[in-house]
Amino acid sequence: MKFEQMNARPRAALLALAGLGLALAATTLPAQAQPKGSVLVATSVLSQNGDPTATISTADYMMAELVFDGLLNLNEKGKVPGLAESWVISPDGKQIDFKLRKNVKFHNGDDFSAEDVKFTFERILAPDSTHSYRRGFQDSIERVDVVDPHTARFILKNPWPAFFTTARYALAHIVPKKYYEQVGAKAFKEKPVGTGPFKLVDKKAGEWSKFEANTGYWGRVPKVQFVTERLVAEPFTRYAMIEKGEADIASGLTGALLEKVRTNKDLRVIMSPYTGTSGILFNKKEFPQAEDRRVRLAVAHAINRKAISENILGGVCEPATSIISPGTFGYLEGVPLIPYDPAKAKALLKEAGVKPDTKVPFVYHTQAFAALPGAPQVLEAVAGNLEAVGLTIERKSVDTDAWMSMMRGHKAYGIFYAPSGTPDDGGELINTWFALNSAWTPHSVQRPEYDALFKQQQQLADPEGRKKLLQKFVKMEQENLEMVPFLWCSTPYAIGKRVKSWQPAMGSGYYLSLSNLELND
Repeated sequence: MKFEQMNARPRAALLALAGLGLALAATTLPAQAQPKGSVLVATSVLSQNGDPTATISTADYMMAELVFDGLLNLNEKGKVPGLAESWVISPDGKQIDFKLRKNVKFHNGDDFSAEDVKFTFERILAPDSTHSYRRGFQDSIERVDVVDPHTARFILKNPWPAFFTTARYALAHIVPKKYYEQVGAKAFKEKPVGTGPFKLVDKKAGEWSKFEANTGYWGRVPKVQFVTERLVAEPFTRYAMIEKGEADIASGLTGALLEKVRTNKDLRVIMSPYTGTSGILFNKKEFPQAEDRRVRLAVAHAINRKAISENILGGVCEPATSIISPGTFGYLEGVPLIPYDPAKAKALLKEAGVKPDTKVPFVYHTQAFAALPGAPQVLEAVAGNLEAVGLTIERKSVDTDAWMSMMRGHKAYGIFYAPSGTPDDGGELINTWFALNSAWTPHSVQRPEYDALFKQQQQLADPEGRKKLLQKFVKMEQENLEMVPFLWCSTPYAIGKRVKSWQPAMGSGYYLSLSNLELND
């Protein structure tokens, strides 16, 4: 890839990105055979949101990564050039010119151009935008200009290195301006059109989505003709489907079920590492006692992370020392784990004046998802741990849609679970859970110093400088303990005997990268 007109700092920043998994050279693909066969994915979460300019959560990438491309894409090798073949960053880091691929067509036959890039980002930035991560785009993008049909120019308010290191930005999926305006947002969401490796051909709301290979794809044409993603909420049913050959991939199997897969000679397990990170947060308006650090520390000591990760999750997850995991930019090694110590938890609660049997509402998520496989069982274990130290837990059962509505409506319960899928950049984790204007947690963390650090690292072009600031945040949070670190999780996939080869995308439980899947003859 060619980089021009770059001073030493932007060049160093981009080279550092290569070390984070960004493949900076496009590959010439050989002629490929026509796709054949079909694959069924039994999944614990099904997103059918066909409009990536109105992304609600990272689960929406399940559909989007099949149907759409971003300027960058994510596959089994990490972040790779997508609709942008190359880019040039100005010396001050405040302008990026993306050179776009030529001869790329949307599924309906329309030509892809810089107008579509401009339209997509303007949709995300619009005042009425419902995109969950709009703030990050808004903080850094001044405007997007069309230089020519194959050059899109981003004028930035400040240097924006997180654009390349954070999936939610670089991988923003591009929609077709002409078709979107023609049919409107509602119709587009139901019948999306992209440039991606698959086309959506049919779906049943809340049950399944069916995709067909895009044989005219500019990149790696899928080897399978049809993919169906089917929602199967019950893990035992997902296991039975993979065992009987009714499914080719099953997600979200943990514990004893995952061990059954491992011991079945016809099946195998593939892991996508560090795809989720999580913590326990507090709505201090509903649970005012959590203003006292001793109460938050008591909750940390009350949770038996090791038993949960080993006995319930079968080693898929590991106890966390911070929200920033080893697979996240900004990770700090050597932070001690808060030990499981229920006696200490009881003593801290008593010292803080929390009366026995104090009632605390707790979110009980009824569905498993990539950031936390086995979520219902895991969260029930957490509730049990909290009850064991004297709190009375009022379980609030919610499915994924209700959970998202609750968070977006700023109605989180007293103690709630804070997950992040595709946790590739520590700055964005701060933005999601700790910044003062966080879209999800306005009643939780109110620390101006966190917000100041977030803004400082957001504008710093030097990756080493950014990393040091993020590690500084980890040390600050270690002292403050606004969020109780919970688990770092990988995403396990059970693979059936019809699958010859497949490797999911790196660092995400929602990017399956099914275009590289190959079936046995």
